[in-house]
Amino acid sequence: MVAANTPLNSLNYVAILKAKRGELRASKESNLDRFIPLFEVLDSKDDLDSTKIAQVNKGSANIVWVQLMNYRNLNNSSWSNRITDYFSELHNQGCAAVPVVTSDENQATYNAVGNIVGVQQRGLVIRIDCEETPEKLSTVFSRVERALKQCGVSEDQCDIVVDAGLVSGTVVHQASIMTLMLNEIPNISLWRSVVASFSGFPSSVGNVVSANSVQRIPRTDAFAFNALTKSWTDRELVFSDYGVGVPTYSDVNWAPIPNIRYTIPDYWVIHRAAQQRTPGPQYKQLAKDVVNAPYFQGSSFSPGDQYLNNVALAADGPGNAETYLRVAMNHHFAQVLDSLATHGAP
Repeated sequence: MVAANTPLNSLNYVAILKAKRGELRASKESNLDRFIPLFEVLDSKDDLDSTKIAQVNKGSANIVWVQLMNYRNLNNSSWSNRITDYFSELHNQGCAAVPVVTSDENQATYNAVGNIVGVQQRGLVIRIDCEETPEKLSTVFSRVERALKQCGVSEDQCDIVVDAGLVSGTVVHQASIMTLMLNEIPNISLWRSVVASFSGFPSSVGNVVSANSVQRIPRTDAFAFNALTKSWTDRELVFSDYGVGVPTYSDVNWAPIPNIRYTIPDYWVIHRAAQQRTPGPQYKQLAKDVVNAPYFQGSSFSPGDQYLNNVALAADGPGNAETYLRVAMNHHFAQVLDSLATHGAP
């Protein structure tokens, strides 16, 4: 169990997720003992329904990390009130939520979050993006110090997430940029936990996987983390990724060609159907193909694997794109946790 105020270790895993139904259900169905979802919550009526996050760990002492994102640019006062109300609602529903802030928030936001931390006593998460230019790197120290001071907390009350999700280039380049950022973090040994996050899944499956095919995509996020931990050993790091998702948001509303994303060590295997039309029968066949593949982990490996097996046996399904995002995420979480436990690497 990952309880509040517990330092994370290398067996833990943080997934950065969107607060959408597929990701929320995948997290709810997962074993949260070593898993911490970090949910990005946009300022929309749908996302700001606190019951959706609360359901993920209802009745459990396990924590979730929650970052509210002011995409509509509400004024400082309105936004800080919304943050206060949202975390109060989560707390009242028995959800052990830890607020996440960046190092670039306004004073009103920091004041609101500082009050939440003081009342709820679960500490704070600070999330910073990797900056590739020396000019921006030089300000990391002062920005992080400002966030700590204005929220009224010290490093030992905080987890810090260093996010290289938008850093492109080779695995070595991503690891080197992360190293530069980690070296700029003030008092690195004092933080409650240090999380290094990478992203490797393609923004569009259709751009890299042909229709009616099965292809493997290297898990470059895991490779970058492994490269990082071999060269940077100042303190223990926690692995983080975006699951089978990406850091950016898309307004695409059309249904994709059916596909199933299945995580194995070192790769994502993508089973992609032939066309958009008649998705149901295609999903059934894709599920059968995955279940019959030599890399299928078995129906007991995760709830996602159980669902795939049920569809293959015609006991469930056929499901839709959201269903298979949930299945893929749920299996991915289990695969990463299993790899960390058995191999010491994601």
